[in-house]
Amino acid sequence: MFRFANENDRESLLVLWNSCFGDGEKYVYPFLDTFLKEDNVYIFEDAGKAVSAVYALDCKIGKYKGIYFYAVATDENYRRQGLAKKEIEFLIDYKTKKGTDVFLLTPSNEKNRSYYKTLGFEDFFYCGKKTFSKGDEKSRISEDFSADELFELREKGWEETEFVSFPKEHFSFALRFSEKIFTEKEDGKITAYALVDGKKITELYAGENREKFVSAVLEKIDTEQAEIYIPVTDKYKSDSCKIPRGMIYCSNKDLMEILSENTFLSLNLE
Repeated sequence: MFRFANENDRESLLVLWNSCFGDGEKYVYPFLDTFLKEDNVYIFEDAGKAVSAVYALDCKIGKYKGIYFYAVATDENYRRQGLAKKEIEFLIDYKTKKGTDVFLLTPSNEKNRSYYKTLGFEDFFYCGKKTFSKGDEKSRISEDFSADELFELREKGWEETEFVSFPKEHFSFALRFSEKIFTEKEDGKITAYALVDGKKITELYAGENREKFVSAVLEKIDTEQAEIYIPVTDKYKSDSCKIPRGMIYCSNKDLMEILSENTFLSLNLE
């Protein structure tokens, strides 16, 4: 039976998630605390257990309301039955009727990319990569921040380029599971931040002193270089050609002509 998940499904959603992605209850339960809402998780239930699920997370691109599909999972014993396809198609229809304009996702590999194309999704979000190296000049950085400060900087910083904006709860959740967060302050105000996992910078926002700030972060994490996703714009010079970063489905096909394929999809829940 297809239906929306509720609090009674937490245990079976954990089991399904772990069977497909791992992560464990220390990640999954807080995720469910944040995102298991009235109509955010659509599942197929069998024998009282969720055996397939799609999570629909709110987002937007400018004035356009969006849904980001995340953690699409089906128990291995129930695959090749079209369950995820039916869940995604239902959610597109259901959320469109509630005013959603665009649906986004990030395929984990080429096989999944091809699969989502059969559902009407198109490659759309592109980024570049830039290699930053540790240099002699470095900014003064700290780990002093509040989630509100970082969220406001992110929203304001990226507004000059088109980007996918997520609600504050989404960003705050991602912050909880970033190993390290470094910031730069000027006159008591945060001007840059970097989310770090291990030797990898998973998200970066920095102003004019980008090179110095990243250099200081690299010293903190004891590595010489880091490749970081950046927007594809004249302001952010990339070392690479465009890299497909995500896919889109527009409920109104005319939107494809309005939105820019260079819309920056900087996700820290992937």
